[in-house]
Amino acid sequence: MWLSQQTMVPGIVGAEGGYLGLGEAQRLKDLHSLNIFYTPAEERFDRITRLAARVLHAPMAAISFISGESQWIKSSFGLAAGEISREVSLCGHAIEGHQALVVMDTAQDERFKANPLVAGRQCIRFYAGHPIHTGAGSAVGVLSVMDTLPGQPSYAGLETLRDLAVIVERELTHSSSTSFQDTLIKTLQPQERRSSLDELTHMWKRNVVMQLAHLECAAASNGSPLSLLLVDVDHLNVINENYGLQMGDVALYEVAAQLRQSLRDSDIIGRYGMGTFLVLLRAGIVDSKLVAERIRESVARHMIPGIDIQTTVSIGVASAKTQAPTPALLISAADKAMRLAKENGRDQIESVVL
Repeated sequence: MWLSQQTMVPGIVGAEGGYLGLGEAQRLKDLHSLNIFYTPAEERFDRITRLAARVLHAPMAAISFISGESQWIKSSFGLAAGEISREVSLCGHAIEGHQALVVMDTAQDERFKANPLVAGRQCIRFYAGHPIHTGAGSAVGVLSVMDTLPGQPSYAGLETLRDLAVIVERELTHSSSTSFQDTLIKTLQPQERRSSLDELTHMWKRNVVMQLAHLECAAASNGSPLSLLLVDVDHLNVINENYGLQMGDVALYEVAAQLRQSLRDSDIIGRYGMGTFLVLLRAGIVDSKLVAERIRESVARHMIPGIDIQTTVSIGVASAKTQAPTPALLISAADKAMRLAKENGRDQIESVVL
Protein backbone atom coordinates (compact mmCIF):
# COMPACT_ATOMS: atom_id res chain seq x y z
CA MET A 1 0.00 0.00 0.00
CA TRP A 2 1.48 3.33 -1.02
CA LEU A 3 0.04 5.52 1.72
CA SER A 4 -0.77 5.33 5.41
CA GLN A 5 -3.98 3.62 6.45
CA GLN A 6 -4.78 6.45 8.86
CA THR A 7 -7.75 8.78 8.20
CA MET A 8 -8.91 7.26 4.94
CA VAL A 9 -10.51 9.33 2.20
CA PRO A 10 -13.63 7.48 1.04
CA GLY A 11 -14.56 7.28 -2.63
CA ILE A 12 -13.16 9.69 -5.20
CA VAL A 13 -11.95 13.18 -4.41
CA GLY A 14 -12.45 15.74 -7.18
CA ALA A 15 -14.92 18.07 -8.84
CA GLU A 16 -16.11 18.31 -12.41
CA GLY A 17 -16.44 21.41 -14.55
CA GLY A 18 -12.98 22.97 -14.83
CA TYR A 19 -10.77 24.90 -12.43
CA LEU A 20 -12.39 28.18 -11.36
CA GLY A 21 -14.66 28.00 -14.38
CA LEU A 22 -11.89 28.90 -16.82
CA GLY A 23 -12.61 27.82 -20.38
CA GLU A 24 -10.61 25.26 -22.30
CA ALA A 25 -9.42 27.88 -24.79
CA GLN A 26 -7.88 29.98 -22.02
CA ARG A 27 -6.40 26.86 -20.40
CA LEU A 28 -4.67 25.90 -23.63
CA LYS A 29 -3.42 29.46 -24.13
CA ASP A 30 -1.89 29.42 -20.64
CA LEU A 31 -0.37 25.97 -21.27
CA HIS A 32 1.31 26.99 -24.54
CA SER A 33 2.64 30.19 -22.97
CA LEU A 34 4.77 27.99 -20.69
CA ASN A 35 6.66 26.45 -23.64
CA ILE A 36 6.80 23.19 -21.70
CA PHE A 37 5.06 20.79 -24.10
CA TYR A 38 7.49 18.60 -26.10
CA THR A 39 10.62 19.75 -24.26
CA PRO A 40 13.57 17.62 -23.10
CA ALA A 41 13.47 15.78 -19.80
CA GLU A 42 14.83 17.93 -16.97
CA GLU A 43 16.33 16.92 -13.65
CA ARG A 44 14.41 19.65 -11.76
CA PHE A 45 11.18 17.78 -12.60
CA ASP A 46 12.66 14.27 -12.37
CA ARG A 47 13.71 15.11 -8.83
CA ILE A 48 10.07 15.78 -7.89
CA THR A 49 8.71 12.56 -9.42
CA ARG A 50 11.39 10.52 -7.63
CA LEU A 51 10.51 12.28 -4.38
CA ALA A 52 6.77 11.71 -4.86
CA ALA A 53 7.31 8.00 -5.49
CA ARG A 54 9.67 7.64 -2.53
CA VAL A 55 7.71 9.65 0.04
CA LEU A 56 4.32 8.26 -0.97
CA HIS A 57 5.63 4.69 -1.45
CA ALA A 58 4.31 4.58 -5.02
CA PRO A 59 5.92 2.42 -7.73
CA MET A 60 4.96 5.01 -10.37
CA ALA A 61 4.87 8.80 -10.45
CA ALA A 62 4.60 11.34 -13.26
CA ILE A 63 4.39 15.02 -14.12
CA SER A 64 2.14 15.43 -17.13
CA PHE A 65 0.81 18.33 -19.16
CA ILE A 66 -2.51 18.11 -20.99
CA SER A 67 -3.14 19.66 -24.40
CA GLY A 68 -6.40 19.52 -26.32
CA GLU A 69 -5.66 16.08 -27.76
CA SER A 70 -2.86 14.48 -25.77
CA GLN A 71 -1.01 14.05 -22.48
CA TRP A 72 2.71 14.79 -22.54
CA ILE A 73 4.55 13.03 -19.72
CA LYS A 74 7.31 15.50 -18.95
CA SER A 75 8.84 13.44 -16.15
CA SER A 76 8.21 9.93 -14.89
CA PHE A 77 9.36 7.37 -12.38
CA GLY A 78 8.55 3.70 -12.91
CA LEU A 79 6.84 4.14 -16.27
CA ALA A 80 7.81 5.32 -19.71
CA ALA A 81 7.74 9.02 -20.45
CA GLY A 82 6.25 10.28 -23.68
CA GLU A 83 2.85 11.00 -25.14
CA ILE A 84 -0.54 9.31 -24.84
CA SER A 85 -3.96 10.22 -26.17
CA ARG A 86 -6.08 12.40 -23.92
CA GLU A 87 -8.96 9.99 -24.60
CA VAL A 88 -7.31 7.31 -22.45
CA SER A 89 -5.59 9.71 -20.06
CA LEU A 90 -6.48 9.47 -16.38
CA CYS A 91 -4.78 12.82 -15.88
CA GLY A 92 -7.20 14.33 -18.37
CA HIS A 93 -9.89 13.83 -15.72
CA ALA A 94 -7.71 15.14 -12.89
CA ILE A 95 -7.38 18.64 -14.41
CA GLU A 96 -11.15 19.05 -14.22
CA GLY A 97 -11.25 19.41 -10.43
CA HIS A 98 -10.14 21.72 -7.64
CA GLN A 99 -8.52 18.96 -5.59
CA ALA A 100 -6.71 15.69 -6.14
CA LEU A 101 -8.55 13.09 -8.15
CA VAL A 102 -8.29 9.77 -6.33
CA VAL A 103 -9.41 6.44 -7.77
CA MET A 104 -8.83 3.71 -5.22
CA ASP A 105 -9.54 0.90 -7.70
CA THR A 106 -9.72 1.83 -11.36
CA ALA A 107 -11.00 -1.66 -12.27
CA GLN A 108 -14.14 -0.94 -10.23
CA ASP A 109 -14.72 2.52 -11.70
CA GLU A 110 -17.05 2.69 -14.73
CA ARG A 111 -15.01 5.52 -16.26
CA PHE A 112 -11.72 3.67 -16.21
CA LYS A 113 -12.19 -0.10 -16.05
CA ALA A 114 -12.03 -0.49 -19.86
CA ASN A 115 -9.15 1.97 -20.19
CA PRO A 116 -6.09 0.31 -21.83
CA LEU A 117 -3.89 1.76 -19.08
CA VAL A 118 -6.02 -0.16 -16.59
CA ALA A 119 -6.95 -3.31 -18.48
CA GLY A 120 -3.77 -3.51 -20.55
CA ARG A 121 -0.11 -4.15 -19.85
CA GLN A 122 0.36 -1.08 -17.66
CA CYS A 123 -2.35 -2.33 -15.25
CA ILE A 124 -2.82 0.88 -13.24
CA ARG A 125 -5.23 0.00 -10.42
CA PHE A 126 -4.67 2.93 -8.07
CA TYR A 127 -4.43 6.55 -9.20
CA ALA A 128 -4.06 9.88 -7.40
CA GLY A 129 -3.40 13.07 -9.34
CA HIS A 130 -3.26 16.68 -8.21
CA PRO A 131 -3.76 19.49 -10.75
CA ILE A 132 -0.83 21.77 -11.61
CA HIS A 133 -1.90 25.38 -12.12
CA THR A 134 -0.42 28.44 -13.76
CA GLY A 135 -0.33 31.79 -12.00
CA ALA A 136 -3.52 32.70 -13.86
CA GLY A 137 -5.30 29.72 -12.30
CA SER A 138 -5.54 27.39 -15.29
CA ALA A 139 -5.02 23.68 -14.63
CA VAL A 140 -2.41 22.78 -17.25
CA GLY A 141 -1.03 19.53 -15.88
CA VAL A 142 -1.06 16.91 -13.15
CA LEU A 143 1.35 15.42 -10.63
CA SER A 144 0.23 11.83 -10.20
CA VAL A 145 1.19 8.66 -8.35
CA MET A 146 0.02 5.21 -9.40
CA ASP A 147 0.12 1.58 -8.33
CA THR A 148 -0.68 -1.79 -9.87
CA LEU A 149 -2.69 -2.61 -6.73
CA PRO A 150 -5.78 -0.85 -5.34
CA GLY A 151 -4.96 1.69 -2.63
CA GLN A 152 -6.48 3.85 0.07
CA PRO A 153 -4.82 7.26 0.55
CA SER A 154 -4.63 9.27 3.74
CA TYR A 155 -5.30 12.98 4.07
CA ALA A 156 -1.62 13.44 4.98
CA GLY A 157 -0.63 11.69 1.76
CA LEU A 158 -2.91 13.92 -0.30
CA GLU A 159 -1.50 17.00 1.42
CA THR A 160 1.99 15.85 0.48
CA LEU A 161 0.87 15.36 -3.11
CA ARG A 162 -0.58 18.87 -3.14
CA ASP A 163 2.60 20.38 -1.69
CA LEU A 164 4.71 18.67 -4.35
CA ALA A 165 2.34 19.93 -7.04
CA VAL A 166 2.92 23.47 -5.76
CA ILE A 167 6.67 22.91 -6.10
CA VAL A 168 6.10 21.92 -9.73
CA GLU A 169 4.12 25.13 -10.24
CA ARG A 170 7.01 27.17 -8.89
CA GLU A 171 9.46 25.38 -11.16
CA LEU A 172 7.32 26.44 -14.13
CA THR A 173 8.16 30.06 -13.38
CA HIS A 174 11.89 29.29 -13.59
CA SER A 175 13.57 30.56 -16.75
CA SER A 176 17.24 30.59 -17.71
CA SER A 177 17.13 33.82 -19.75
CA THR A 178 20.76 33.52 -20.92
CA SER A 179 20.35 29.95 -22.12
CA PHE A 180 20.42 29.13 -25.83
CA GLN A 181 18.25 26.12 -25.00
CA ASP A 182 15.59 28.37 -23.52
CA THR A 183 15.68 30.61 -26.60
CA LEU A 184 15.44 27.61 -28.91
CA ILE A 185 12.46 26.19 -27.02
CA LYS A 186 10.63 29.51 -27.26
CA THR A 187 11.44 29.82 -30.96
CA LEU A 188 10.26 26.37 -32.04
CA GLN A 189 6.61 25.47 -32.43
CA PRO A 190 5.40 22.53 -30.28
CA GLN A 191 5.46 20.04 -33.15
CA GLU A 192 8.95 21.19 -34.12
CA ARG A 193 10.08 20.59 -30.54
CA ARG A 194 8.49 17.16 -30.65
CA SER A 195 10.51 16.15 -33.71
CA SER A 196 13.68 17.52 -32.06
CA LEU A 197 13.57 15.05 -29.17
CA ASP A 198 15.07 11.57 -29.05
CA GLU A 199 12.17 9.23 -28.33
CA LEU A 200 14.11 6.94 -26.00
CA THR A 201 16.07 9.33 -23.80
CA HIS A 202 13.91 12.46 -24.18
CA MET A 203 17.06 14.49 -24.87
CA TRP A 204 17.86 16.63 -27.89
CA LYS A 205 18.57 14.73 -31.09
CA ARG A 206 22.01 15.01 -32.68
CA ASN A 207 21.09 17.74 -35.17
CA VAL A 208 19.65 19.95 -32.44
CA VAL A 209 22.52 19.52 -30.00
CA MET A 210 24.89 20.36 -32.85
CA GLN A 211 22.93 23.53 -33.53
CA LEU A 212 23.30 24.46 -29.88
CA ALA A 213 27.01 23.59 -30.02
CA HIS A 214 27.52 26.11 -32.83
CA LEU A 215 25.77 28.79 -30.76
CA GLU A 216 27.83 27.99 -27.66
CA CYS A 217 31.09 28.04 -29.64
CA ALA A 218 30.23 31.41 -31.16
CA ALA A 219 29.53 32.79 -27.69
CA ALA A 220 32.83 31.35 -26.39
CA SER A 221 34.90 33.05 -29.11
CA ASN A 222 35.40 35.99 -26.74
CA GLY A 223 37.43 33.79 -24.42
CA SER A 224 34.69 32.56 -22.08
CA PRO A 225 35.19 28.92 -20.99
CA LEU A 226 33.53 26.10 -22.89
CA SER A 227 33.99 22.34 -22.68
CA LEU A 228 32.49 19.44 -24.59
CA LEU A 229 32.10 15.92 -23.20
CA LEU A 230 31.46 12.73 -25.14
CA VAL A 231 30.00 10.11 -22.81
CA ASP A 232 29.92 6.60 -24.30
CA VAL A 233 28.24 3.59 -22.68
CA ASP A 234 30.76 0.77 -22.27
CA HIS A 235 29.96 -2.68 -23.66
CA LEU A 236 26.53 -1.66 -24.98
CA ASN A 237 26.87 -4.36 -27.64
CA VAL A 238 27.40 -6.98 -24.91
CA ILE A 239 24.22 -5.84 -23.16
CA ASN A 240 22.29 -5.99 -26.44
CA GLU A 241 23.62 -9.46 -27.28
CA ASN A 242 23.18 -11.01 -23.83
CA TYR A 243 19.99 -9.31 -22.66
CA GLY A 244 18.30 -8.15 -25.87
CA LEU A 245 17.83 -4.80 -27.56
CA GLN A 246 15.01 -3.84 -25.19
CA MET A 247 17.32 -4.10 -22.18
CA GLY A 248 19.93 -2.17 -24.13
CA ASP A 249 17.38 0.60 -24.45
CA VAL A 250 16.72 0.37 -20.71
CA ALA A 251 20.44 0.81 -20.07
CA LEU A 252 20.58 3.89 -22.31
CA TYR A 253 17.48 5.34 -20.61
CA GLU A 254 18.97 4.81 -17.16
CA VAL A 255 22.35 6.28 -18.13
CA ALA A 256 20.55 9.32 -19.56
CA ALA A 257 18.78 9.78 -16.22
CA GLN A 258 22.09 9.59 -14.34
CA LEU A 259 23.55 12.19 -16.70
CA ARG A 260 20.72 14.62 -15.98
CA GLN A 261 21.18 14.15 -12.24
CA SER A 262 24.88 15.04 -12.60
CA LEU A 263 24.38 18.26 -14.58
CA ARG A 264 23.00 21.73 -14.03
CA ASP A 265 19.73 22.89 -15.58
CA SER A 266 21.67 25.25 -17.87
CA ASP A 267 24.00 22.53 -19.23
CA ILE A 268 23.23 21.16 -22.69
CA ILE A 269 22.92 17.44 -23.30
CA GLY A 270 21.88 15.42 -26.32
CA ARG A 271 22.07 11.94 -27.80
CA TYR A 272 24.97 12.08 -30.25
CA GLY A 273 25.20 8.44 -31.35
CA MET A 274 23.78 5.01 -30.64
CA GLY A 275 25.33 4.82 -27.17
CA THR A 276 27.00 8.22 -27.00
CA PHE A 277 25.85 11.44 -25.34
CA LEU A 278 27.21 14.92 -25.99
CA VAL A 279 27.41 17.43 -23.13
CA LEU A 280 28.25 21.15 -23.39
CA LEU A 281 29.42 22.98 -20.29
CA ARG A 282 30.20 26.64 -19.84
CA ALA A 283 33.20 25.68 -17.74
CA GLY A 284 36.95 25.23 -17.96
CA ILE A 285 38.91 22.01 -17.85
CA VAL A 286 39.12 21.70 -14.05
CA ASP A 287 35.38 22.04 -13.43
CA SER A 288 34.54 19.95 -16.49
CA LYS A 289 36.71 17.06 -15.29
CA LEU A 290 34.93 17.23 -11.92
CA VAL A 291 31.57 17.03 -13.70
CA ALA A 292 32.83 14.11 -15.81
CA GLU A 293 33.94 12.28 -12.68
CA ARG A 294 30.55 12.89 -11.09
CA ILE A 295 28.89 11.39 -14.17
CA ARG A 296 31.24 8.40 -14.22
CA GLU A 297 30.71 7.63 -10.54
CA SER A 298 26.95 8.08 -10.74
CA VAL A 299 26.59 5.64 -13.64
CA ALA A 300 29.00 3.07 -12.13
CA ARG A 301 27.17 2.83 -8.81
CA HIS A 302 23.68 2.70 -10.32
CA MET A 303 22.47 -0.86 -10.81
CA ILE A 304 20.06 -1.25 -13.71
CA PRO A 305 17.16 -3.65 -13.03
CA GLY A 306 17.36 -6.76 -15.19
CA ILE A 307 21.07 -6.39 -16.00
CA ASP A 308 23.54 -8.29 -13.84
CA ILE A 309 26.68 -6.67 -15.24
CA GLN A 310 27.82 -3.25 -14.06
CA THR A 311 27.08 -0.47 -16.54
CA THR A 312 29.88 2.07 -16.96
CA VAL A 313 30.81 4.93 -19.27
CA SER A 314 34.01 6.19 -20.86
CA ILE A 315 34.26 9.98 -21.11
CA GLY A 316 36.32 12.26 -23.30
CA VAL A 317 36.61 15.91 -22.24
CA ALA A 318 37.75 18.69 -24.59
CA SER A 319 38.09 22.22 -23.24
CA ALA A 320 38.67 25.37 -25.30
CA LYS A 321 41.21 27.80 -23.88
CA THR A 322 43.62 29.43 -26.29
CA GLN A 323 41.66 29.61 -29.55
CA ALA A 324 38.17 30.20 -30.84
CA PRO A 325 36.48 26.79 -30.62
CA THR A 326 34.37 25.09 -33.26
CA PRO A 327 32.08 22.10 -32.71
CA ALA A 328 34.13 19.98 -35.13
CA LEU A 329 37.36 20.78 -33.29
CA LEU A 330 35.92 20.05 -29.84
CA ILE A 331 34.16 16.86 -30.95
CA SER A 332 37.27 15.52 -32.67
CA ALA A 333 39.37 16.14 -29.56
CA ALA A 334 36.74 14.73 -27.19
CA ASP A 335 36.31 11.65 -29.40
CA LYS A 336 40.05 10.92 -29.32
CA ALA A 337 40.09 11.36 -25.55
CA MET A 338 37.05 9.08 -25.15
CA ARG A 339 38.66 6.37 -27.29
CA LEU A 340 41.80 6.62 -25.19
CA ALA A 341 39.67 6.16 -22.07
CA LYS A 342 38.31 2.93 -23.57
CA GLU A 343 41.81 1.72 -24.49
CA ASN A 344 42.89 2.35 -20.90
CA GLY A 345 40.27 -0.06 -19.58
CA ARG A 346 36.92 1.77 -19.85
CA ASP A 347 35.10 3.41 -16.94
CA GLN A 348 37.73 6.13 -17.34
CA ILE A 349 38.03 9.85 -18.13
CA GLU A 350 40.57 11.40 -20.48
CA SER A 351 40.83 15.11 -21.21
CA VAL A 352 42.52 17.61 -23.49
CA VAL A 353 42.83 21.39 -23.55
CA LEU A 354 42.81 23.06 -26.98
